[in-house]
Amino acid sequence: MSELPQLQQRIASVRNDRGFTTDPLRLLSLLTEEVGEVAGELKKTWSKNYAELTVDDLGDELADVFVLVSALATSFEIDLADAVERKFFNADAQRTWATSVSAEPPPD
Repeated sequence: MSELPQLQQRIASVRNDRGFTTDPLRLLSLLTEEVGEVAGELKKTWSKNYAELTVDDLGDELADVFVLVSALATSFEIDLADAVERKFFNADAQRTWATSVSAEPPPD
């Protein structure tokens, strides 16, 4: 997990060098746009109106989402590695997740 803080810092440095925005509201807008592009790629898995999903294209869109999440975290001086450890692995470990214990398949 120690590589994530360095990656987050590299992303911040490159975004700064390229003159990209650090404004949180603009970052959220860009992030929303990129999440939509992930949805567009995933739509290819079920819609006959599009070409087949290309995993590399999906990877590119997920990378864009990750970069923008990292930039948003950095704008508030949030260490993503620490935040994930604290929230996902520690706090959430104490919760019972109805979806993980349900015996019924998800609805179509």
